Amino acid sequence: MIVNENNMKNEDYLEEVEEVYEEKINQKGKVAKVGFWSFVSMIFMTCYGLSNGQQVYYQMGYASITYVIIGVVLFFIPYTFIVSEMSSAFHNEKGGIFSWMKNSVGLRFSTIGAFIWYISGVIWWFSISSICITLSTMIFGKDESETWHIFGLSNTGTTAIIGIIWFLIIVFFCRRGIKSISKLANISMLVTILMHIIILGGGLFVFFMNGAHFQQPFHYTGIQSLFMGPNKAYDNVLAALGFLVFAIFALGGMEASGGLIDKVKNPKKNVPRAMIMSGIIIAILYISIIIISGMAMNWKETFSSSNVNLYNYSIYMVQQQFFEFGKCIGLSNAASVSLGEWVNRITTWITFIAMLNLPLMLYYPIKQMFEGMPKGMLPKFLTKENKYGMTANALYVQAAIIIGAMLLIGFGGNTANTVYNNLTYMVTISTSIPWAFIVFSYIKFKLNDDIKKEYQFFNKKWGVVVGSITFITLVFANGFSIVQPFLQHNYQQGIWIVSGPVIFGFLGWILAEVYLKRKEKNLIK
Repeated sequence: MIVNENNMKNEDYLEEVEEVYEEKINQKGKVAKVGFWSFVSMIFMTCYGLSNGQQVYYQMGYASITYVIIGVVLFFIPYTFIVSEMSSAFHNEKGGIFSWMKNSVGLRFSTIGAFIWYISGVIWWFSISSICITLSTMIFGKDESETWHIFGLSNTGTTAIIGIIWFLIIVFFCRRGIKSISKLANISMLVTILMHIIILGGGLFVFFMNGAHFQQPFHYTGIQSLFMGPNKAYDNVLAALGFLVFAIFALGGMEASGGLIDKVKNPKKNVPRAMIMSGIIIAILYISIIIISGMAMNWKETFSSSNVNLYNYSIYMVQQQFFEFGKCIGLSNAASVSLGEWVNRITTWITFIAMLNLPLMLYYPIKQMFEGMPKGMLPKFLTKENKYGMTANALYVQAAIIIGAMLLIGFGGNTANTVYNNLTYMVTISTSIPWAFIVFSYIKFKLNDDIKKEYQFFNKKWGVVVGSITFITLVFANGFSIVQPFLQHNYQQGIWIVSGPVIFGFLGWILAEVYLKRKEKNLIK
């Protein structure tokens, strides 16, 4: 016993020495590191969204709980542990998912997977002009952005210019490095908590003021009611399977935070703890949001308007919930409607402040793509760091591409909008296919005894089993998403969806082949 206690004390002492040494290095160096709670905030703001919980309620009502549970069990929980293990094992690597895949499988495999992930993340930013919907709701309590025109420009041109200004503000904060970004994430986390107090607290108030009566009754009359909700768009097996795919995809993104391990203090201990804690909280919150939404609002009354869609559903939910809130406190119908509009303004302002985490979303693709690739694979210009430890040139090139695309979409007329829609289809699957790459890498990672594993939740055998089940789940989800438009005879959409991972993966393969050939000819030192 004495020997074991001494060993434990020695381990604790060495860990403390390591933390002190790391802190001194950080103080002397030019790049600061983030602490445990800041990292939790960054994970949470990347992987979670109140609107995701509201969206699944809009799409499937209470039946969405079934799909969220399936997604959590088959994907979210195991994927969180997978990312925790790999990020802990490669905590000294700078390239995030690229480094994990390269060390576990190989350079070609990692370049293809990382490139697909990176390009899909860049194209996502083309839609940043949607900030105008947020601004309109902040001012008017509803979306009137379609009527906006400045300097005689068209509506699409106007929204593009506003979106570009907003994007440049995000770039400014992103270039200042991880410390600045982590502070913004902390602020974003605080206002997100405030948002939950308003929305979930308001929903519980309505529930109890109405005698603990659910506005949307539970009508579980058989197995079908567990999988089919009130939305007629999801009243068949094919559509329901499509929603399962969405539920799984809505739970992704943990790998982005895992790419920041070299920026976290004491990563061997803090990264797994932060990921597991965040994962548990996120899973509980999504289910709670669905249930509380049904407590406070009736599905048909809330979404009866033909104007409700996947872009503005949350506005109608807030309006209906606080209309019910107004009635509970004795307001007239007109005053209750006005209350809903004002709460919409307030919550949209809060959402706008929560967008302070957007520089983090811009930083992730750069971190994963440019900082981990071998020296010589990319031009030195793109990998050069500024005084904040940020690969600023890569950020500026990426920003130029995004701004150019936004201008083309805003001023290119209907043809440009068609191109944007097709690009959106192209990245639909490209955002999630890299998850399958990561899980496959994890299986190889567990089988490779030469890789030192700092933290293990699963032993070797169970790691392979769990990894295989998660991999099969992702292959099914992605496979169904690819096949679905063809089954519905929407061939153009199906071709664009297939072309995304094929084109992006091929470009990644070319990048790897060029590098390997140059290295073979000793053109890279």
